[in-house]
Amino acid sequence: MTSSSKPTRRRVVAQLSGIAALALLGVGGAFAGATGALAADWPDGPVTIVVPFDAGGSADRMARTLAEPLGERLGQPVVVENRPGGAGGLGATYVARQEADGNTLLLMQATPYLANAILVGGAPVSWEDFEFLNAQWNDYAIVAVNEASPYQTFEDLVAAMKEPGKVSSGIIYGNGGHLQTLMMMDALKIPQENVRFVTYSGGAPLRTALAGNQVDFEILAAEGARGISDKLRVLAVVNDEQPEGTDAPLFNTVMGKLGADKQPIIGGNVTGLLVPSAFVTDYPERYETLVAAYKAVVESPEYKDTAKKAGLGADWVGPEKSQAMVDDAYEALSRYSDVVTK
Repeated sequence: MTSSSKPTRRRVVAQLSGIAALALLGVGGAFAGATGALAADWPDGPVTIVVPFDAGGSADRMARTLAEPLGERLGQPVVVENRPGGAGGLGATYVARQEADGNTLLLMQATPYLANAILVGGAPVSWEDFEFLNAQWNDYAIVAVNEASPYQTFEDLVAAMKEPGKVSSGIIYGNGGHLQTLMMMDALKIPQENVRFVTYSGGAPLRTALAGNQVDFEILAAEGARGISDKLRVLAVVNDEQPEGTDAPLFNTVMGKLGADKQPIIGGNVTGLLVPSAFVTDYPERYETLVAAYKAVVESPEYKDTAKKAGLGADWVGPEKSQAMVDDAYEALSRYSDVVTK
């Protein structure tokens, strides 16, 4: 990470975000006037949201719920394009190589997928190549098995993992759940080759495998798995605090009982729109327009209702706080990403 450039770029983002907010306040409900005043010549054609995963996953669903209302705010169609591969790395690389003019956006989990595509997957981009516009959805992870699984507790699962070849796990290679699993095994002194890892290209097939009892366990995002919750048994919650409505033990509590040190929590997903960093500095008025439009959509009652029905988050955190959140997670991931290559 190029720390020397990071503070300057973050200050630019904060300043521009403040201008966008003032633009919204200044026009009240007349949003179209605000965007016209900020960047009258943009967009002048369709805007593309690239999702670097297969259709059906949570990032894809989020992009499709945003496309129509964001297009209405911007005055041009917003289309969704799926470019799966490399655990998100191929799509992120594609966006980074397009002209940074605001016409090509990226929607994915900034952490862990983008971070791990860089740290683990070898994607030819850097963390500093992108700006995170909003942590729209912060989804904690769970350690889960199929409801028909013989493993009733986290301790049962760990005992089975100590027997070579007995247990399988569904993963997206290099994602937070995969990395959290390997860190867990390392802390419990379980050899990586003990577990048969089955790799999937996106969240939808990953969840389908667990719901169909095709793999023994997964560490996956909790809200993303809500649609299959009736087919799962949650053995542990990978979070620092007990989420409301959950009764499974916290991950670090059960890990501690098994003699492991406290583990960093990186298994969940922080999802939202990202843009190439050059867009922020090269087209500041367009950036202001996009941030203002995105904010207006996410904060609208209509969108919040749509997101809730789709099982998605709809929080407005803003660029500065969102970037700080994922920067901290990236630093934690960078300290532990070598676990994958052991």
